[in-house]
Parts: sequence; C-alpha cells; structure tokens
Amino acid sequence: MNGRPEEPTDPKTVIEDEAIAWFVKMRGEVDRGRKAEFDAWFNASSEHQRAYHWAEAHFGASAVVKGSNKLETAWRHRPRYWLMAGAAAAAVLLLAFGMQASRTVSLDNSSIASDDADKPMVTAPREIRTWRLSDGSSVTLDADSRVEVAMTSEERRLRLRQGKARFSVVRERRPFVVEAAAGAVTADEAVFDMAFDRSDRVAINLISGRANMRGLIQPAVYTVPDRPLQPGKPVFYPVDTFTPTQGDGAAENSRDWPDGWVEYRSIALRDLVAQANRYANRPIVIDDPEVGDMPASGRFKLTDTDAFVSRIAEALDLSVKRRSDGIHLARR
Repeated sequence: MNGRPEEPTDPKTVIEDEAIAWFVKMRGEVDRGRKAEFDAWFNASSEHQRAYHWAEAHFGASAVVKGSNKLETAWRHRPRYWLMAGAAAAAVLLLAFGMQASRTVSLDNSSIASDDADKPMVTAPREIRTWRLSDGSSVTLDADSRVEVAMTSEERRLRLRQGKARFSVVRERRPFVVEAAAGAVTADEAVFDMAFDRSDRVAINLISGRANMRGLIQPAVYTVPDRPLQPGKPVFYPVDTFTPTQGDGAAENSRDWPDGWVEYRSIALRDLVAQANRYANRPIVIDDPEVGDMPASGRFKLTDTDAFVSRIAEALDLSVKRRSDGIHLARR
C-alpha cells in the first residue's frame, strides 16, 4: 500500500479538477495559445462553464491567487484526489490534513484506532466511523461515505463527497466550512448532519448550536447573504443548484444515527429496510410489494440486523425466512 487514496473518477469531480486548473492557469498574463485552449474548453459545455464560475467565485476571494506563481506550481504538483473550493485556495498550497488518530465504531460498539492523516475520511459498507480533527472537532461518517479535509491557518474546510456525515464543531477563530454539491454550511460552534439522499438532494439538519448555509456559485452582480439554519428544521437542495426548501423534521428522529438508531412516526417498510440494508451482512428482502407499502413506526436499531428483523416481523405480523440470498419478509 502506498498510503494514497484513490483518485475520483466521477465526471463531476473531473470537471471540477479541470475548472480549478484553468482558473489557476488564467491568472495574470495569458498568451493567445492558452487563451484559445481555455475558450475551447469553456465553451465545450454548460457543465464546464458552471464549474469554472464555481471555481472563480471561490478562489477569486483569496489573496493567495492574486499574482501568485506559487499557486500554479502547487497546482501542477497537487494530489489529484483532492481539490477544495472556496476561499481555501491556500488549501491547494498547504493541503494540510488536520486529522489525528481516528476511531472506528463497529456495529458491536467496539473501536479500533488507525492513523489516516494522509487520506480522506472514507467508510466502507456496514461501517460507522468517527474521526477527531486537530482542532478538537469531530466528524462521524455513516456507511459508504466520504469526506475530504483541509486545515489551513485561515480556515477549516471540508467537502462531503458522498453518503452522510455528522460534524461536531468546536469554537475557534477559523471558520468551519463544509461543502456538499452546490451548497455549503459555515458553523461557529454546532452539531449538524449533511447527507446525499436518494432523490439527488443534499439534506442539512442542524442539531444544536449556530450555523449558516449558502450557495457556492454566487451571482455576478450581487452577493446572496448566508441563510441561518434552525435546529430541528431540515433543509434540502438539489445537487446541481442551490435552491433550498424546508422539510418536515417531525416524521423522523435521526439524532442517534451514529449509534445505529433511528425513530419514525411513519415510514414505508421498504424505505426502512433500505436503510437497514446499509448495515446488513445479508440483505433483507421484501417479496411482496404490498408488504413494502406497509407503514412502520417506532425506534429501530438499524445496525443490529437480527433484532431489527425480529421487531419488524412481530410488529407487522410478518414471517421471516433465512435463505442463501438474504432474509425474506412476507405475510404470514
């Protein structure tokens, strides 16, 4: 093992890489050849244009960019697996990962320690894991999630790439910023969750403290002010545009998800089982679509598959059959 994380291969990440690279190259004097190459790339698609404006909005606010040949040098030698937006242009120069020893919380509540100081924070399927950052803040990742981190002298900046994370932020002079798709949250001293849901949206839920959200691409003619988050009132926005809408937090209580627990007033069984399958060694299978439509309510420990299946079967009067392809739920 070389200790380096894998490079991202999804198209959006590649375009973001290219956009920030072009933004760095276009600082200062630019010859005609480079300008022509940039124009060809910029005009090739609306995705290129959107990504470039995104990089421009962030890096343009940084004094590191202005007249600095060091930034381009740093860019050429950057680790390609991580490119952070926003006023974190300094992060491209420093790329100082501020993680101390991490803690893995397995499903039986035991823990192991490992040194991940040179890697992004990543969890495997069926894994919930907590990292302690050098500033004293912590990040807990749900199963199959990824967060990238840069700690500089000016700010603490993170980016949620996939999955779900809880951020417990301690107060200090540097802002704590978490980006996810088209938006970002800035917190002073707070606990909040951010997640990509199955509807191609980002969900934000402030649990305690104070935090604001904003779009990453600001209009050219004016600045959109930050919007304060309210505890217990989740907010959602599409991954490709920052158009937040208020959700109803009354139907779900996921405050204890880092310990494997969720609570619902009412949820379709198929949706609840889909969540439980994130932690199951053998999948839970619903054979009858009508069974999947059945409403479930209560408090469930999703990380304990056997206990979860037993409780659901008893509450909804279902049969349980364990087969080689999974645990099947059906009407009695």
